[in-house]
Amino acid sequence: MTDAESTQQEVEAVPQRFNGRVQGRLGYVCVGVPWFDVESAEVAAAATMESLATDWEIVGSPRVLTRCDQADEAMRLIAGMNVDCLVLEVGTFPDGDVIASIATKAHVPIVIHYVPDTFQDGLVERNAMCGAALAAYCVRALGGVVAWCVGDTKSNSHRTHLVRTVRGAAAIGWLRRTRLGAIGRYPSGFLPSSVDDVELRRKLGVTIEDVSMSTVTAVLETRRSQADPPDHHRAGPLIALGGGELDKSVSDGIELWYSTLLQVIGASGSRVVALKDWPELLEMGVPGLWPAIGWLQDAGLIVSPEGDLNGALTMGVASCWTTSPSFLADLVDVDSEAGTLTLWHYGCAESLARNRQEIRYAEDGEDVQFTLAPGRGTLLRLGRADGEYRLLVIPVEVVDEEVQLRRAACKVKPIMGSADDIRAFMFDGGWDHHACLVYGDVHHEASVFARCLDIELCEPMQTRVESVPPPLPR
Repeated sequence: MTDAESTQQEVEAVPQRFNGRVQGRLGYVCVGVPWFDVESAEVAAAATMESLATDWEIVGSPRVLTRCDQADEAMRLIAGMNVDCLVLEVGTFPDGDVIASIATKAHVPIVIHYVPDTFQDGLVERNAMCGAALAAYCVRALGGVVAWCVGDTKSNSHRTHLVRTVRGAAAIGWLRRTRLGAIGRYPSGFLPSSVDDVELRRKLGVTIEDVSMSTVTAVLETRRSQADPPDHHRAGPLIALGGGELDKSVSDGIELWYSTLLQVIGASGSRVVALKDWPELLEMGVPGLWPAIGWLQDAGLIVSPEGDLNGALTMGVASCWTTSPSFLADLVDVDSEAGTLTLWHYGCAESLARNRQEIRYAEDGEDVQFTLAPGRGTLLRLGRADGEYRLLVIPVEVVDEEVQLRRAACKVKPIMGSADDIRAFMFDGGWDHHACLVYGDVHHEASVFARCLDIELCEPMQTRVESVPPPLPR
């Protein structure tokens, strides 16, 4: 088998993302009782399914389930399809036993949806709102994870709201199917990168697949010893920081690291990976490790540098909500006058560059310099405090301003509050030193995700931040 054929097999072995966003399956059931308007309920259910089918593969039917045996059969078919979420359409007021049968068999988050009654001719046609309240009570009482959404999908704004609600809940189902790859663990002293394996499985349902550093070094040495030059992932020359084409030995090193890590990650079967890239791998004598991480992000993988396991989980969750790769960044500066925070790090996907013609590689192969594209974004971080998970959400605008700091960098302006407020909030709250820049407004998805998991949603401007403690009373 040639190197090209081997690399192609490795690419195919790695779980890919759909248009950048995780594409999964949804279960769908519609419930009711025959003495309400079942016909209009099924019409509404079919419209809801059609709205969701543009983003997910749907497993289910718009037929109203009125009996437990019907619900049992529907859930039996859904159970074997690895769905990430179940949409429970309350077509009419339902039988509580039917809801209980569904809730005990779901094992995934449930999004309750209903279309309001129109009260034509002075009648309550379906009693859907009261039925949704019954369904929410039953699911919660039986220990289920539940979110809800109300409206008619004929409205574009409601369709968008429903899709975003389902995305927030479905990210939990996706996490529960995730094996988090840990190549090494984390550098000495990087405590925010650590996790409690048991807590992670109990709270988020995530298991860790450990991959030894020796596996990486063995694959690297095997590939380095081959007489043939590495397959070229990139067409065209790589431009050095000082101008001119990057030295071939350095560009070959980037290609070597890219193909090595692609093989290792592909063999692990993990969807998301935290990579302990230093100090061991940097001491291998092959340039180009950090640029290769960025290339892997653009190949559809999720790779968190510095062994940041919670960072990898944050990036993985974000991939359920956005079509672009995320940027795991250090916050390195606050400009109080301009009201901006500066983000900076390595391992960033080059597709996020403001202008690809501005991408420049350090002559030693360690860094890639470019400015990230402007646009609406969200700073996101799934972290831990006092033994509990919490989720940081900060809406920002990525500023259209060139930043040259030898690595990927940008300036962001908070949508609410000042940059100084954000810094104070993060310092006072003991937040992790990495934040994930996600392109797009994912606030709604994040709030649904946090509510379903019963974890704290931390938003800096929900409460006033005091960077200086108030004086003691006299």
